[in-house]
Formats: sequence, C-alpha cells, structure tokens
Amino acid sequence: MTTTAPRTEARGVEVRVGGVSRSFGPVEALAPTDVVLAPGSFTALVGPSGCGKSTLLDVIAGLQTPTGGQVALDGAALSGPRRETGIIFQEAAVLPWRTVLDNAAFALEVQGVGKAERREVARETLRKVGLSGFADAYPHQLSGGMRQRTAIARVLSTQPDLILADEPFGALDEQTRTVLGLELLRVAREAGTTVLFVTHSISEAVLLSDRVLVMSARPGRIIDDFEVALPAERTPDLLGAPEAAGLVERVWQQIRGEAERAMAQQATS
Repeated sequence: MTTTAPRTEARGVEVRVGGVSRSFGPVEALAPTDVVLAPGSFTALVGPSGCGKSTLLDVIAGLQTPTGGQVALDGAALSGPRRETGIIFQEAAVLPWRTVLDNAAFALEVQGVGKAERREVARETLRKVGLSGFADAYPHQLSGGMRQRTAIARVLSTQPDLILADEPFGALDEQTRTVLGLELLRVAREAGTTVLFVTHSISEAVLLSDRVLVMSARPGRIIDDFEVALPAERTPDLLGAPEAAGLVERVWQQIRGEAERAMAQQATS
C-alpha cells in the first residue's frame, strides 16, 4: 500500500505549546514544554512509558488544564475542548448497538447535523478508510482493525483541523497497524490536517511522520526533535532504506537511557 505523495494546501491548525506543565498533586507529570506543530504536519511523539505523552495530548485537546503555560491554536489561546479537534484512542471507541455507518455518523449527530447529511458524510468517510462494504455491519462482526477504522471514520467525518492520536494502533498486529497507519497518513495529507501521533514504536514513528519528538522520563519534556527526510510517498519497505534504519537507531539511542530511567522510577515508586 502507498500513500498519495502530493499534499493539498494545508488547512490544518498551527499548534503552539508554550511552557506547558502539568502536575497531579505532588507528582510532576509534565515539565515546562515548548513545541510548535506546523499546519498540515504529521508529528510523532515517542518516549518511555509514563513519561507524560498522553498528558501532553490531553492538554492540547483541552481535556486537561495545564498547571503552567499555555496552548494556542492559530494564535488563539485554548480554553477547553473544541469540536475541530479529533481524538483517536488506543481502544476503538465504537458503540456496539450501532451499525458501522451510524458509528461513523455519531459525532455529527452530536453536533446536530441532520440525518441525511450526516449519513452522506459518513458514507464518504467509510469509503476513505476502506469500509464501504461494511456500512450495515455491527462492531462485533468486525476485526479489531476494522473497528479501529470505524473509530477513525467517526473522527474524520467532522473534518477536523487537528487530529490527536494516542497509540491508536497499539493493540493491533504489526501488519494491520502498518496498513492503518499509512491510511491515516494518506487521509491526513489529502485534507491537510495537522496530526500529533503518540506511539511506542520507533519504526512506526519514522515511517509515518515528518518529524519525531522524543520525550524524557517523568517529568516529561521534549529532549530531541528529529526531521524525517524520507520520500513523500511512504511504503513499508522504506524502513529497510539506510536513511530510515539510521534514524530509527538514532532515536533509539536517545530514548534508551530515558527508558531505563523510567523503569528505575517505577521500581522505586
């Protein structure tokens, strides 16, 4: 499978994280963090378990209020959740009593979009993720990968300018997660959507993204920023190229010590 190489004019939002920190009582989960995501960019975020990756995503989503600092989207300070932000979680959050089509249309229903319009949009998003033939199926009739595609279709139906993906393919087998990752990349590029993608897989981060951000052990902060200089058309065999393999190794060397430090923290907590 390949992705479409040309990008449309970016309509994604610019994300500016300025000095953002987050504490839970005496525990500092996120140290003051600065990062800028360009409109239409696809950025991967990697780091050891418990380092604050999900916390950072939640703050950018407006689901958590930072202890310090500020998030600005296209220059406007974020004050809470916004309808233009789509969130994809690790577990496929689908409604078992609804068909695939009605699951894909659910976010639009919540937004008050009429039934005919939301179903038309949902059918188009199902086509984009390769589920046109399963519109009338129920989640229990689908594979794990297909359920996650349904969840992605629901997010895409709202035409988000920002997608925050928190290890969305972590529960899937390697082949399925690669296919779905490339599908997400293709659709995001076609729409010009800004994407921040959390993953524990360094190879996945390199294959999908324009840049890879590395977080330290808790309290998390960005300790490195790698540009991914691979061809625009991404295919799985790119990971065998010297440039990709070299980048995977460089990211691993940066993250290795942080992973060991995180394990030591967990052993003494």
